[in-house]
Amino acid sequence: MIRKSILILSFAFLIISCSNNNNINNNQTNTNSIEIQTNELKQAEESKNDSSNTPKNIEWISHHYYMKNDEGDFFSVYLNDRWPYYINSDSELMPNYEKIKAAFNYKNLNDINQFYDKNSILDITNNKIYAEAQNGDSIESTYSNIISFKMTSKSLNSSSKDINTTSSLKAAVYNYAYSDVSETNEYGSASTFSYKDSIFLLIPDDTNKLEVYDKISFDINEGFNLNNIKRNENLEFENKKGSISKLFENNMSDFYNEWITNSADSYESSESINITYFNDKTISIRRTSTLYLGGAHGVYNNYNLVYSLETGEKIEVTNFIKDFDDTELKSLMREKLLSIEDRNEESYLVPLDEITLADTSFYIYADGMHFVWPIYTITPYVLGETEIVFDFDEIKPFITDMYMDILE
Repeated sequence: MIRKSILILSFAFLIISCSNNNNINNNQTNTNSIEIQTNELKQAEESKNDSSNTPKNIEWISHHYYMKNDEGDFFSVYLNDRWPYYINSDSELMPNYEKIKAAFNYKNLNDINQFYDKNSILDITNNKIYAEAQNGDSIESTYSNIISFKMTSKSLNSSSKDINTTSSLKAAVYNYAYSDVSETNEYGSASTFSYKDSIFLLIPDDTNKLEVYDKISFDINEGFNLNNIKRNENLEFENKKGSISKLFENNMSDFYNEWITNSADSYESSESINITYFNDKTISIRRTSTLYLGGAHGVYNNYNLVYSLETGEKIEVTNFIKDFDDTELKSLMREKLLSIEDRNEESYLVPLDEITLADTSFYIYADGMHFVWPIYTITPYVLGETEIVFDFDEIKPFITDMYMDILE
């Protein structure tokens, strides 16, 4: 896991309160936050053609909501989830600002996996969020109580349906981005340094769950020392004296200094954390990192982690499976590997009988247990990651007794 930090001052955190409190008095505070964002974006736009005024770093906070219904459908809604509008002297490094992004993942993952990020509206004053997909489908919900949606689908003759969720989780995500460009060399070219990282904090509904949620949050942000960061009255992190900024700065300084010393090659790194699913017993989290150091392509890694929502314990695949060499388990795994579209035995870098689930990370979803091999582990880069799914009845005979109760 590559971690980074930065050495210069950052913008103030842009905090939008995403609590379920419908108190009208909070609306003015949140509206002011939106105005601050708008002014910031205008300033970035005005400096578009003046690289001397362009900041090298920016930070912001986004609130994430994760919900599911009784059918196992899983919904993610991200408020103020954006890349800042950052321009260097040569090119735009990051996409435009997005206020809302929502992903609807149905239990049958082959059904619909739709992302909404167009024409989004975050209207705190009128207590409304709205977003459209590229195909014209749209979603609507209330800002103060995001537990139900109205979905309208143009692809289904403009029919609308209500989506009601039965359980939810919240998170505050502290994002930091930095970019720099080296001086032009004698051949007229320059290299870039691009960095994005985030701290993902689970937000409990009350302080009774705080110890467990802290244990999970501190572990998934393993590159940061969060022990000295305190939560405020909203159970989010306080950023006293730039304490959160300093975490990013400390983690990135070595890589930035190395690039400054020898900036012939570009350095581009991005890391993020997200929830892929949760049930009454567990939460599945994906930690994603990408790194480019020059050459034909960069490398990426998606690593999945599963935690108990009762104890905060991380459930390792080595403790989850009783015997990786079980003949029946290996036979099922082999069948699934060969059933992947356009794959055969020659697609794999090692013989199938040498492949093991011990080399995977895994996550739990409504349809079963997903096991994932990273790139290069059993296939060449061009084939990407390899993922197979065991439904709960299939995997049950092979898991240890202590984890039998986490299955849906």
